[in-house]
Amino acid sequence: MIQKISIKKIIIIGTGGFGREVLWTIKDCNKQSKKYEILGFIDDNRTLVNTKIENLPVLGTTDWILSNSKIDISYVIGIGDCKSRENIINKLKNKNIRFETIIHPSVIKSESVKIGEGSIIQAGCILTINVVIGKHVHVNIKSTIGHDCVIKDFVTINPGVHVNGGISIGKGSFIGSGVIMKDEIKIGNESVIGAGTILIKDVPESSLVVGNPGKIKKKDKNKKTN
Repeated sequence: MIQKISIKKIIIIGTGGFGREVLWTIKDCNKQSKKYEILGFIDDNRTLVNTKIENLPVLGTTDWILSNSKIDISYVIGIGDCKSRENIINKLKNKNIRFETIIHPSVIKSESVKIGEGSIIQAGCILTINVVIGKHVHVNIKSTIGHDCVIKDFVTINPGVHVNGGISIGKGSFIGSGVIMKDEIKIGNESVIGAGTILIKDVPESSLVVGNPGKIKKKDKNKKTN
């Protein structure tokens, strides 16, 4: 007996570049197996409401989600900025809103990988063994994550990043394109690692790190860095 595949209605939050890339990823998922009915976009830029992006309607702002919370729809946040994603989740929490985890068909990952709700893994990524990825994390194209890594909620990993084994990346951290990390490093919450940085040591919370080797250029004065 052939099992009928349930098709999910899905809406992308965010109409910017990454939101449109997420649309591409969802379409690629549908090419493999028709899984999603894409209803359109949500964007808090009111001037975009009732326009079309990539031939799909911008249905409304995030208030539209609250007004339609009883409808059977899944959402995914296609916004690269970590804090913006967190703010949206805080606005929608406890409203029975369902978020979809999106994984491009080309992604290579082991059975021991765990990926949280609302996270997006883009084309060409490799996730090896015992990797734990939190909620609403973005792992962009051709990034690799090694064994025993822990990626906390709301992290953004940009294209071509190499996260070696045993690394922990704190909540809301932003990892720029092409970053390479030495194994066993710990990155504190809400840190920014600049594009092309070679990271060889731990990073305190709320730090900006750039260069080869990576150097801390800016710290939150209210944080203890030890």
